[in-house]
Amino acid sequence: MDIYMDPQNVLAFFHVLLFGYWLGADLGVYYCDSQLIREDLDLDERLRVRKIRLKLDMVPRTCLILILAFGFTLALQYSSPITGAWLALAWVVSLVWLYVVWQIHFKTGTPEGERMAQWDIRWRYLVTTSLILFGLYCIVNGAPISDNWLSFKIILFGTIILNGVWIRKIAARWQPIFDKVRAGGEERVEGEALMKVNRKSAGMANMVIWTLVMLMAFVGQTKLF
Repeated sequence: MDIYMDPQNVLAFFHVLLFGYWLGADLGVYYCDSQLIREDLDLDERLRVRKIRLKLDMVPRTCLILILAFGFTLALQYSSPITGAWLALAWVVSLVWLYVVWQIHFKTGTPEGERMAQWDIRWRYLVTTSLILFGLYCIVNGAPISDNWLSFKIILFGTIILNGVWIRKIAARWQPIFDKVRAGGEERVEGEALMKVNRKSAGMANMVIWTLVMLMAFVGQTKLF
C-alpha cells in the first residue's frame, strides 16, 4: 500500500500543534502567576515558582515566532506574494529571532541580556507595524493577497505581537515589587498590594492574547470572508 502525505498537510499539522502548545503553556504561565500573590508563601518560595514560570513562558514565545514562518509557508496555496527567496528570508529572520529570544532567556539579569531584550522590543514594534499595515493594504486594495480572511489573520498576528510587548512591560514590574516585599515592614505591605495590582494587569493581558490567538485560529480554519 502506497502512503503519500501532502507536504502542506504536514505543515498544517505542525501549525495546529504550535497553536496548541502556545495556549496550553500560556495557561501554565497564568497559573504560576497566580501563586506569586499568595501571602501565605514566603518570598523565596514564590520566586522559585517564578523561575518555573520563566522557563514555561519560553514555549509560547517559541511558538509565536515559528507560527509566523509556518504561516507564511502555508499561505503559498492562497497566492501569497512571499515566495522563493522572500520566503527563505522569512524563515531565516524567524530562526535568528528565535535564537535571540532564547539568548535573552539564558542571559536574563546580565547587561548583555538587557540590551538584547531592548532590541527585541524594538524589533517587535517594527514587525507589528509591518504586519498590520501590510494586512490593511491587502484588504483595501485586494492585492497582493486577495483573500481577506488571510489579510485579517496577518493583522491579528501583528496585534498579538503588540500584546506581547504589553505583557513584557507588565513582567518588568515584578522585580521592583519583589524587592519591596523582601525589604519588610511598610514596604512589604505596599509590595504585596502592588503585586496584586500587577497580577490583575497580567491577567487582563493574558485574556486579550488568548482571545486574539483563538480568533486567529478560527478565522484561519473557517475562512469566513
